[in-house]
Amino acid sequence: MPTGPKRNTGCRDGLVQQTNEAMDDCGWPIVEFSNSFEQSKPKQLSAKQVLYQQGDRVDRVYRIQRGMVKLFSYLSNGRARIVRLHNENHWLGLEGLVGRSYEHTAVAVGDLTVACISMNRLQLLERDDPRQYCQILKQGYQYLAQADRWIADFSTGGIKPRVARLVDFLAKLEHGESSNMVELLTVHEMADMLGVTPESVSRILAEFKRNHTLHKLETQSYQSYQIDCKLLQYEARQ
Repeated sequence: MPTGPKRNTGCRDGLVQQTNEAMDDCGWPIVEFSNSFEQSKPKQLSAKQVLYQQGDRVDRVYRIQRGMVKLFSYLSNGRARIVRLHNENHWLGLEGLVGRSYEHTAVAVGDLTVACISMNRLQLLERDDPRQYCQILKQGYQYLAQADRWIADFSTGGIKPRVARLVDFLAKLEHGESSNMVELLTVHEMADMLGVTPESVSRILAEFKRNHTLHKLETQSYQSYQIDCKLLQYEARQ
């Protein structure tokens, strides 16, 4: 399996506080850190830096405070495939509750801030606060549902509808269910997610821009677009 930069685990433990099933814009349970315990020292990463490697022993889990993370899975031929995306309030490394190793390699998409909790301390919640522990497990279940959608939406059908579904997915992940704005990833990242060539993604995105499915927002970053939701949904259903 390919290796990446050495990961820095220099953050101290934090604990979590009970919430009232608060949800983020995409319906993910939000689990907050408790003010009654020493919070973990936030860890800062830049784009393309590795948070942890596939196959590493799970010694801690991470909560994203700012930014986005892409999870890679390495195939037997050494090729990497993006299999999941996570943004603010999402937890990473929950597979450590049922296994010993990270199942994926976690890489920062852009500037990233995370906090972490040791596995030993997190496992104490099962005994000391079962309700809180169950809330964290619910988010793990949401990840499985996202993996199912990945297979259904991004791995079947023609390339154009798959790109349209991915744009819709990114808009909802970044800005919530009713968003008509999207911050596109690079064509290489989108191609890795769909299992197609970057040239195919670039060609389809160019078509979406020409027919005004995507409209460039000049005042935003160079990857920010407004979506014509009706046109995008039409393309996604083809």
